[in-house]
Amino acid sequence: MKKTVIAIALIAGLVTTYSCKENKKQEEQTEQGSNSEPAAESTTSAEPKSYEVTTSPDSVFLGKDKEAFIRIKDLKAIELSNPDGQNTGIELTYKVELTNKNAIGGNQIGIATTDFRLELDNGSKIAPSSVYVSAAPEATTLSGEDKFVIPAGAKPVALNLFYDQTRTSVKLQLK
Repeated sequence: MKKTVIAIALIAGLVTTYSCKENKKQEEQTEQGSNSEPAAESTTSAEPKSYEVTTSPDSVFLGKDKEAFIRIKDLKAIELSNPDGQNTGIELTYKVELTNKNAIGGNQIGIATTDFRLELDNGSKIAPSSVYVSAAPEATTLSGEDKFVIPAGAKPVALNLFYDQTRTSVKLQLK
């Protein structure tokens, strides 16, 4: 009986000793891992360059009866770059505020920004991603955010707006 108790105690002691040593190794590894993480976090990427964008005029009328009053709002331009830091272009974001000037009982107005064109200083024109905004008579609606991706080396000059076979242009300036 004494031999069995001694054997069990010996086995229990060995198991406990070896299991504690493995925990110490794991704790050391996690401590080393946590020590190296702040070094990785300390490498911060540079903030992208942003531009202030101004429009002239700040609002326009469109439509055969000038029933659509449009304002371009929340204009933001951010320089895009690849991981090497090379300039790959500019992302211009904006929102459209549409006011329907029709009297109550009149028609609802809807404008798709896919008809808009951004004119660049190199003479080319680009289309935005698609946003649709509509307004009931005598109501104002703000669209979701829409964007243009301008190629590297080009700057926006004007934003051409189209609705109901009418067209107008809003001058843009980056600062």
